[in-house]
Amino acid sequence: MRNGVWALYNDKEYEIIQHDQENYELFTKDPEAIQFGFILDETGHYCKQVRREHISSVYDVRYQAIINDLEFPVFREEDNRLLIGSGLHGPDIIKKYGFVQVDRFEYEKWVGKSEVEKIEEVKVPMWGFPAP
Repeated sequence: MRNGVWALYNDKEYEIIQHDQENYELFTKDPEAIQFGFILDETGHYCKQVRREHISSVYDVRYQAIINDLEFPVFREEDNRLLIGSGLHGPDIIKKYGFVQVDRFEYEKWVGKSEVEKIEEVKVPMWGFPAP
């Protein structure tokens, strides 16, 4: 599962960081990016500086697990299991599903992927860009 902030640039997805309101940097591990002006950096990523007007969308990629028609945020994937949070569910759901309190108002639990009906990718628009 991929996480983090992504952008659409020339109809292709790249990881992105924001330098300021107008300047951004795109990242990929795809060597084909060289033909589109990307430069290989010391970390093995291909990078390109771009201006805001050349980016069509920026979004945070998150996941949610569907269990018994309920949605739970996915924090991590490890082996054949997922670390999920209780989300906005109340104490009845937290108790019923055996969530463990990890901080004030924060509950988590590991579930096997076989317990999950579906994993959905959610793209949340960021930095004033439209959704993809």
